[in-house]
Formats: sequence, structure tokens, C-alpha cells
Amino acid sequence: MKQTFISALVGTAAGVAGAFQLLPTRSTIRASAATRHHATVQPSESTTVGTVGNGYIPILLAKLSALTHGNSWVICPSADMDMMKQLAAMDAFGELPKNLEFVPASDTDRVESLLRDTDALMIACDDVDSVVDPNVINYLLDPEKVNNLQRVVAMSRNLNGSGMGMLVSASRRAANAQVWDNSNAAAYRSFEQNIKDASRKCGADWTIVRAGTLKGGACGEANLYPQYLAESYYELTKNDIITWQLLFDCNIRGVKLQKGDVMPGPGVKAVFTATGSEQHEGDSSRGGVAEAMVRSLEIEDAANIDFGVGTLAAREIPTNEEWAQLFQCLSI
Repeated sequence: MKQTFISALVGTAAGVAGAFQLLPTRSTIRASAATRHHATVQPSESTTVGTVGNGYIPILLAKLSALTHGNSWVICPSADMDMMKQLAAMDAFGELPKNLEFVPASDTDRVESLLRDTDALMIACDDVDSVVDPNVINYLLDPEKVNNLQRVVAMSRNLNGSGMGMLVSASRRAANAQVWDNSNAAAYRSFEQNIKDASRKCGADWTIVRAGTLKGGACGEANLYPQYLAESYYELTKNDIITWQLLFDCNIRGVKLQKGDVMPGPGVKAVFTATGSEQHEGDSSRGGVAEAMVRSLEIEDAANIDFGVGTLAAREIPTNEEWAQLFQCLSI
């Protein structure tokens, strides 16, 4: 089983993939069967959050988890270790969150040791053609390995088919290979079911967070938001004098949430929005998606539901109070 895990994980994790004060409380609130409450994973010095996936979004998830919830670990291919650390840095000097651990995908002993004390697991893939292999999901969510797991949060995609079609697929081929055009919907539906089934078997709640075309996700100009990916992200994604990813991060810090699978794609505007740095249907900010996934751990109403993350034009990120209002849509 370990060989299956390693080969599958390396395959799915190929390529790259203000802070809040920690509260001195236990990380979990166990549910009472009588009251039908769901467990939450609250910030504390003893909370542990693990992350698995591929691309930039798992690095961002692991970094945010370390800064907001306690201890954080992320599985990564050994060949990408230095790059992932560079992207997770807090400043130009390469300082990393002290409670963030990068775990080589080949170190199954360390993975299993961490799983025993992990309160929440994040699963996300940047690449629109990739989902985490079911063998990896079953390995990570094996009831014999996870003793403390309360919540599994997985990033999926908008699968309802609205605002999709030939022009969206054309924009992916011509302008941005990571445009979400719904062409891999069947794989994502299967992935979601695997997450739900495996979570139930190990007694954990699940949350599905839906994204469209992922854009941005870094700190912005002059390291304005150091809790996000480092400025090196813009160099890695640059294909012009000024990367559109930086322009996107400067213009689109706002977030909207909608319960269920209801958010549309870009429709007939797709050719113009594929690398657009303004507010458009079908887009999701990596920063907004990662924040929503990490913050959902503290929300009881986020257990065993799905919701989508869209964009709003704004130069500043939502406040804690604004995030609390955004999550109110989940209780309707």
C-alpha cells in the first residue's frame, strides 16, 4: 500500500504546487450525537492541519493554516521542496512560518506519524486536469491512521455547466491552459464522492469548496499581504513585462460565496477573460479559495455541504467580520 501511495501521490503532486493570534484552546469541538452538532477545528497551539495536492494552491493552504490555526504540514515532491519553500516565504529573506513542515512524499513514516494527530486535512489541485487519486484519498483517510481527524476540506470545481461551451474551451486552448471549461467534470464528480465516502468511514465531516478558473494568490505589490504566496510567484508565472497575475491580485481581493453548485462560467466573454485582471464570472482567486477553505474549518454550517467561491473587485481583502457575513449564506 505504501508503494501505491507514493507513486500516486508523486503523480498528482508533480510540478509546483494579517495572521491571526492563536488561541490557547483545544483545536476541536467534538459533536454530540444527541444534538447533531458537527465538529469544528478552531485555532490553537495544538491544532494540526495537513495539506495534499498539486500546484500553487496547496502551498498557500499550508501557509495560511500555519499562520491561523497552529501546526501545518504539506506533502511535496523532493524535487519541488526548495521552490515550495520559496513560495511559502514571509519575506524576501526566505523566512518561513516556524510551525510549517514540508514533508517529502517519499517519507511515508513521517506522513503516517503526522496523520495520527491531524485535526483537519486539505486536498486541492491547481491543474484542471488533475484530481487526487482515490488510492491516495483512501490511504490518507484510513480509519486506522487518523485518530483525531474532524474535517476534510477538498477543492473541487463548478460542475453545473452554466456559462460553459465552445468559447470557453477555445479560450483555454488559445490563452490560458488553466481555464476551467468543465471538460473534466466527470473526474471531479468521482473525486467528490471519494472524499465523502472516505470521510464518513473515518468519522470526519467533509466540505467541498468549488472554484472556477484559478488566478493570482500571492502577496501583491511590496509584499502587501505576506500571508499569501511570496512575490516569486509573479516571476514564475510571468509571460510579459508585467504579469497579469499581479494585476489580478491588485484589483481582485474581494470574495463572494454561494452555497451549492450554482456559480456560472464566463460564457461568451471567455476569450477576453482568460487572462483578465478584472472581476469576471467563472474566476476564483487562489487567495479567496484558500481563505475560504481554511476559515471553513471554524464554521459548523460548513460541515457536509458544498459552496462556490467567486470574485469581487476590491483592493483590500475581506476583514474577519466580512468573512463571518460571507459564511452566513451556508446556514440558509
